[in-house]
Amino acid sequence: MADTALIYLTGLGGLLLIGLLCSIISARLKLSAVLFLIFSGIGLRFIRIDGTPIFHIPQEITLALGVLTLILVVFDASSKFKLKDIGMHFGGAIKLTLFFMFFTLALFTIATNFLTGASVFVSLIFAACMAGTSPDIAIAVLGGAKSKIVDFLEIESIINTPIIVLVPFIIIDLFQEMKEMTWTAVAPQLIPFLQQIITGVGTGVVVGLLVFKVMSRFYEEKLSPIAVVAAALLTYVLAEHLGGNGVLAVTTMAVIFGNLYIVHKQVLGSFISIFSSFFQVLVFILIGLIIQIDFSMMFLLKSMVLFAAYLLIRLAALEVTFWNRYSWKEKAFMTINAPKGIATAVVIFLLSTFSIPSLDRVLDYGIIFIIYSIIASTVVAKFSKFFIQVEAKTTVEVSTAHIPSLPTANGGKKAAQKAKGKGKSMGKRR
Repeated sequence: MADTALIYLTGLGGLLLIGLLCSIISARLKLSAVLFLIFSGIGLRFIRIDGTPIFHIPQEITLALGVLTLILVVFDASSKFKLKDIGMHFGGAIKLTLFFMFFTLALFTIATNFLTGASVFVSLIFAACMAGTSPDIAIAVLGGAKSKIVDFLEIESIINTPIIVLVPFIIIDLFQEMKEMTWTAVAPQLIPFLQQIITGVGTGVVVGLLVFKVMSRFYEEKLSPIAVVAAALLTYVLAEHLGGNGVLAVTTMAVIFGNLYIVHKQVLGSFISIFSSFFQVLVFILIGLIIQIDFSMMFLLKSMVLFAAYLLIRLAALEVTFWNRYSWKEKAFMTINAPKGIATAVVIFLLSTFSIPSLDRVLDYGIIFIIYSIIASTVVAKFSKFFIQVEAKTTVEVSTAHIPSLPTANGGKKAAQKAKGKGKSMGKRR
């Protein structure tokens, strides 16, 4: 037993070390670390000793890692949704998210079914996974320079991240017991489906209000960050045991966290981001390690055609939402700059553990879509000045904006005030 545990710990430690090296190399080359992590996982699959893969982690452990990462990613994304920050971009982002989700579920499902031969049910799940965006690449390439388009894409990703995590599993819960997609088969599932939603939201509200009302008055430097993670896990588990949707419960609780006054909320949020980054590295490598991609010429050709169809669908959603608002260059930038982030990766990772016929066939396309979208986004972001208006940098703080830190309560507050004052003084000199 001890030897087996040591083997698994060695494997996880090795994967983390590889992930760290990939992150360092990608930072040096100013490229996305996701590509390096996925390709390193694909490469590790071919390393064997006496015919046995050098890295083998049981499905139970990978499933637990996936669920935990999912909880943290959903909490991190949903907690950024603040009602007081609703501005001119919010309404448009909501409209685009809804139109894009509708067009993707309707049109991209048909395209996936036609090109891959997967069932309508599986094609619908895959389409739901592809409706999310993550503009981190554009933000990183711009290096702190501001743009209204990138600001809009960031708000859109905050809104659609919880949705793309929820929808695939809702579809599975709704249709898993059905033999055929007819009204007589769907109708009996509607009441349990609504019960899942109500129970999930209710659990998130109750746990969120109880825990965060207490945390709004009391703060313990070492225990409060752990309490937030524990509350997220408790919410998910409690909702699932009550027959509700655990992801929806965590989403609801995170929204409450983002909008309530809580002592040292930024420090707590930084802890969640750091904790989440730890698991994200593992998930991206494990995706390349577990899911076997078919690199045949026919597969690559179909995947490129499918990706082109996806871009056309996104362009159509943008045209319907903003038919007279943005220029064609800005719409082209928004169309191509829609890379798939950790939320999509975690959903694909968890779906790989489901025993659904022909699901593994479309998951290959999911991985290649992540790769295509990141490459396309990187290229268009490099030429961003051709597509969009970019304002010059105004402060020196932005270069470290995507590097999470966990300062102490007093030290973090003083450091933040010092950095803010320094940024203002330098701005005046300029």
